[in-house]
Amino acid sequence: MYLLELDKTLTFKLYFVDSLSSFGQQILYSIASLFIYLVPIILIILFFKGAKDRINSIKIFLTAILSWQVLSFFTGYLLYHYYGFRDRPFASRGLSELLFERPQKAFPSDHSAVLFAVMLFFFAYKYPKLGWLFLIGGVLSSFGRVMIGFHYVGDVFGGWILGAMAVGIVMLLDKPLTKLITKTLSLLRLHENK
Repeated sequence: MYLLELDKTLTFKLYFVDSLSSFGQQILYSIASLFIYLVPIILIILFFKGAKDRINSIKIFLTAILSWQVLSFFTGYLLYHYYGFRDRPFASRGLSELLFERPQKAFPSDHSAVLFAVMLFFFAYKYPKLGWLFLIGGVLSSFGRVMIGFHYVGDVFGGWILGAMAVGIVMLLDKPLTKLITKTLSLLRLHENK
């Protein structure tokens, strides 16, 4: 219980969106919600760049899906189903919706999970500029979500852990996954040897 109280205290020290001007609030909401949309754009660009990049973009996409739709979803589901875990911080202000989301199920931050997983793979697959972009943008986006009251600090760290787990799982399956992707792309005539 001490960790949850510490998490709550840290979160509400960072939660200052109400003290910002309307313009400042818009900037903070944009940082917190829009950076994630770079993921599909960059993966599409990589897909059409070359054969190796095509395979890497598919593996990064699969890792993002694993961290978001599998690990984050089931972790959140189990915590809420069995323990009735906490609502999002904005619920404490009496808001019933923020960024098209209801106040329930704050943990884990699926944005943080996806951004962290994608960032790790950009570094692992030798795209350092993209890795740094997603490291900086991911941290800003993740903590922006804390500052607007959408997540607790612990939700962000939980998301980062799940993102790292997704990367670990995909890396363990790297060789068979690469073979499967290559074979599938060859069948679809989307793979050229380079």
